[in-house]
Amino acid sequence: MSEETKLNDGNDVNDVNEMDTPNPPVRFEIFPNELFATVNLHEVRQGEESFSCWSFVSEGLSRLGQRELAMLIRKQDDQSDNDYPTDVLGFFLTVRRYAMEQNVFMEGDITEFGESGFLDPKFKAIAYVRPLGLYGAENTDNLLNCILLSEEELEVARRFGLSRVVSLLGHKFNHYPCPPWVDLSRASTVNEKLSEDMNESILAKVPFMSIPHVRVCLCVDTLKIFCRKGTHEFIREFLKQIPKEAPLSIGCDIDPAANAMLVWQATMDNGPSAITPPGSDGTRVAGCSVLVFPEQDSTNVQVIEDSFFLSLKTEDWEKLRNALMTGKPSSISAHPGGKIEVEWYEESPEVASLPVPEAMDHVPDLPTIEHADGCGKVLEAELKTEEEAVLASINPRILCQYIEAIEMTVLGYFIDRRAESAKTITLDAVIEPDERVSWKLVSEPEQDDIELKGIQIRLGDLPVPALMSSPVEFAIKFQINASQA
Repeated sequence: MSEETKLNDGNDVNDVNEMDTPNPPVRFEIFPNELFATVNLHEVRQGEESFSCWSFVSEGLSRLGQRELAMLIRKQDDQSDNDYPTDVLGFFLTVRRYAMEQNVFMEGDITEFGESGFLDPKFKAIAYVRPLGLYGAENTDNLLNCILLSEEELEVARRFGLSRVVSLLGHKFNHYPCPPWVDLSRASTVNEKLSEDMNESILAKVPFMSIPHVRVCLCVDTLKIFCRKGTHEFIREFLKQIPKEAPLSIGCDIDPAANAMLVWQATMDNGPSAITPPGSDGTRVAGCSVLVFPEQDSTNVQVIEDSFFLSLKTEDWEKLRNALMTGKPSSISAHPGGKIEVEWYEESPEVASLPVPEAMDHVPDLPTIEHADGCGKVLEAELKTEEEAVLASINPRILCQYIEAIEMTVLGYFIDRRAESAKTITLDAVIEPDERVSWKLVSEPEQDDIELKGIQIRLGDLPVPALMSSPVEFAIKFQINASQA
């Protein structure tokens, strides 16, 4: 029988974090009469290994439109049964406050923390994925599993999508699709060499779009692109601002019906790499993203890295693109003898009742990234055009992704051309309605016109998002680090 612990009306996150910790099972009242959490202790088997995990499951968030949250944390051998971290309970309380303001977290979302991290300084973010078991809940359709990401894993998730990190975790721990537990003593799955290889990959050179509720799976000889019913208007907002002839990469959620999942690797010399659950025949292989290359001479599908590469004839891409933008199914033939299909799926009633992404009514803070290789970072990014005019002209998500691609391009220029001395580069850009961009780059303390011209040439290779009305202007200030050699 579980013990119950209650809070007073005036308690906040700090009060929750400092609560007493009775031996599990125990049920905490985090917010009086409205938010609870159950902590339990489980025995987990991983191959020949057996260990204990604490589970934390919220109760009460769904009343506010937020799926309930669950987290498993591996108990270390030197810890007692009641040494579980109450910070998780404080996090549930914080999520409730967001939900009260109609800000909810969905599958594939990521919450970032500051330098102090969460539970351990090396974990800089929480990612939300489909439930992965061991919570004792009868219905997991209305549940999200929380996993922790290191700083390096967070950077990969930003650039290539969360599914890539999930599959790397699954591969490292030999657990499909990834381990449901958090091991606070684990090392990052992304090291310096892996990060360098990813930066040189084909997918790193193509604009990446994160579109919720899209899945991709190779089912024998048919590549299926699954999209949640009702999201086509959201997808249309993305696609209509990308030139039809431009290549793009769409990040995908993990298909829950898949029985295999591609894992990133730097070379395809030995064929694709994938993880599978026990007993799988590998007939339904999920990809982490789908890479689209229009205007090709023939239509075919290949596996590249951890994704599916679609070479598409113009008429075939127009057919698939129209299906994605209108919410209709579609099917095209692919060489030699296969098919590519777009299908629309329905979520469970519990999930379907939760919010579907809508067009944004504001421009979020512009991204400011720091290059993983230490080349430099973005000091500030500022929108020069009035917000109302921006919203009338472009989807804010598309704008932010384009600006992030610019930031990666500028910092990436210095991977092989390390600066001899530290400097700042200021970039002013104006996107025009005819899909042109005017650039102005200035560096201090010294102006290197050849270097700036080289950067501008690289920026010219980025596909320019289409605008619906007036120009959009923004400025980015970079700090470029001197070479350590």
